[in-house]
Amino acid sequence: MQQRFIITEIERVIMVGKDEYSEAKSSFSHEISSNELIFHFSGHAHVYFDDLVLKTAPNTIRFLPQGKVKRYDVDRHASGECIDVFFKTDRPVSECAFVLDVKNNEKIGMLFKKLFAVWVGKNDGYYFESVSLLYKIFAEMQRDNYVSKQHYLKIKPAIDYIGESFLLEERTVGELASMCGIKESYFQRLFKEKLGLSPKKYMIQLKINHACELLRVERY
Repeated sequence: MQQRFIITEIERVIMVGKDEYSEAKSSFSHEISSNELIFHFSGHAHVYFDDLVLKTAPNTIRFLPQGKVKRYDVDRHASGECIDVFFKTDRPVSECAFVLDVKNNEKIGMLFKKLFAVWVGKNDGYYFESVSLLYKIFAEMQRDNYVSKQHYLKIKPAIDYIGESFLLEERTVGELASMCGIKESYFQRLFKEKLGLSPKKYMIQLKINHACELLRVERY
């Protein structure tokens, strides 16, 4: 997940009840018009999103990125309740969908409930308060660092190498994966989960940030 992004719009916030879908299996549009952040209070399902299989359960958060998708099917093993936030950002929150087990589930669950209540209440200032609450949810998600330390340590050699040498030389994704002793596809998935970008885009972003910093220093 990206460490920094700006929420440019919240389109809607809905609560989905246990009886919302009468059938166990549902297929959805192949065009996702906005990002979705969903907190599951109950229920169990397998979500088939592109080439991923996302398992949802009570106290999990599901993120779906805006854009085209080859497949979006939900196979419900037990119906449940969730709150779904539809929103847009100035840059991708993450390039791929993911599901997170929520450690601080009571606090984050209450934030989702408050966001829903504020949104449907439509009192003065509700929109700005809703955006503030969504930022708080992301802050809690980042604070708890949902990519496990074990997984982070697997890609740390590549992250350290990129940080030290991105201006000097550029390695292929395969070479970076070899540094970590893991397969390229697994490396790319862990990298996106931790940093919200592919390895190539991460290196490009580092170079852009470096150039911007040089320009800022030159001005002063």
